[in-house]
Amino acid sequence: MTIWQPNLEAFPGPRYQAIADSIADAIRRGTLPAGSKLPPQRELAWRLGVTVGTVSRGYMLAVERGLLSGEVGRGTYVKPPQTPEAAILPPASDGPIDLSRNIPAGSEPARALAAALSELAGRPGMERLLAYGASAGHATHREAGAEWIARAGYRVAPSQVVLTAGAQQGIAIALAVSTQPGERVLTEQLTYCGVLDSARLLQRRLEGVALDGQGMRPDALEAACDAGPARVVWLVPTIQNPTAATMSLQRRQEIAAIARRRNLLLIEDDVYGFLPPNRPPPIATLAPERTIYLASASKCITPGLRVGWLACPPDYVQRCIDALHALAISLPALPAQIITQWIVDGTADRLTELQREETLARQAIAAEAFAGFEMRSDPYGLHVFLTLPEPWRAQEFAGAARNRGIIAVPAGTFAVGRSEAPHAIRLSLGGGGLDRAGLRRVLDTLAELARAAPVGSRSVI
Repeated sequence: MTIWQPNLEAFPGPRYQAIADSIADAIRRGTLPAGSKLPPQRELAWRLGVTVGTVSRGYMLAVERGLLSGEVGRGTYVKPPQTPEAAILPPASDGPIDLSRNIPAGSEPARALAAALSELAGRPGMERLLAYGASAGHATHREAGAEWIARAGYRVAPSQVVLTAGAQQGIAIALAVSTQPGERVLTEQLTYCGVLDSARLLQRRLEGVALDGQGMRPDALEAACDAGPARVVWLVPTIQNPTAATMSLQRRQEIAAIARRRNLLLIEDDVYGFLPPNRPPPIATLAPERTIYLASASKCITPGLRVGWLACPPDYVQRCIDALHALAISLPALPAQIITQWIVDGTADRLTELQREETLARQAIAAEAFAGFEMRSDPYGLHVFLTLPEPWRAQEFAGAARNRGIIAVPAGTFAVGRSEAPHAIRLSLGGGGLDRAGLRRVLDTLAELARAAPVGSRSVI
């Protein structure tokens, strides 16, 4: 047995994660070669002054990373390096560090998935998960969706819930059932790229509405309605993408009042709304008769299962079901069953809480790295919106970052039509497969780059 002991002070974050990070570092340095037996959990817990549960969780995290294997009665050992053929999926090829995708960080969902699949494998009736299902989703899955949406403060009947393959499909369905080709749709001046893509595919005409620190401005929405006919508004009131703005309750009430006065249908994308433990209620609670509400497991639990929900006013339920049937007939039941199981047994709440802890830690890292810069963020958000100092321009900075092996998204990517975009970039704090220490190094690199003057600029003559 090795006498190795981790140095928890060398690694930031929770102690269980520091244990796993220390194991990975020791393996990389050769201190723990393949076949090494790790100290028993109880013994290591005593030496480190932590609970046995903390050590157990750290060991399990290292197992999930493919670093260790546990053998009942024999102990825990360092695994030989895994070959690509042995993995479920081959490892990602070396390339730039991608901070362009808003994805949750951490490996806890993988552990939960393994447990869920093991449990499902022992149940009767597995064949029903492989059959075509109802286009709106199985009744139990719709019930779980309604239960999950209630976590955000919006209570709807399961009959009003339609399952989707993530919120992106929900966006396309909502636009398809509420508008016609060529019709004008109002949205934030800087908005989620997914709605830009859906509008382009469906030939809907997006028009940007000005933003401030709380998101869409009521006066700008009124002005846009005065400027021409509009029936639909698409918006993200909580942790807006990309600006990270969250509407106050008063702002939500003002938007709902305008929607009633102007007879507008609201499409509320609330995929980030499950992360803040305390936030104003969804706009859907203020104007349920005229709001199509989108939710998803992707940002608060895991994106790979592609499970989302539409909560619709009664008049729109069947339209959404018909649109989903035309697109996919029905959705795969297995991912929905796993998410349903997690909602019922509390795993979804646990994973969401872990994600909150992780986003808090990562936002603190970003705040420290970009101290002195103008940056918009939310403590529970997956991204930050960083305004670049003069003389940087967003596209130029994104190119310079790419030359350093980092992908950042310039604000213009989110601009609606020819809306003016600030010289800012969006950085996703969970992207790139980075642990907290790695994220700190990458953000420090970007901060150093932002403080330097651009190289190679020439005057135009």
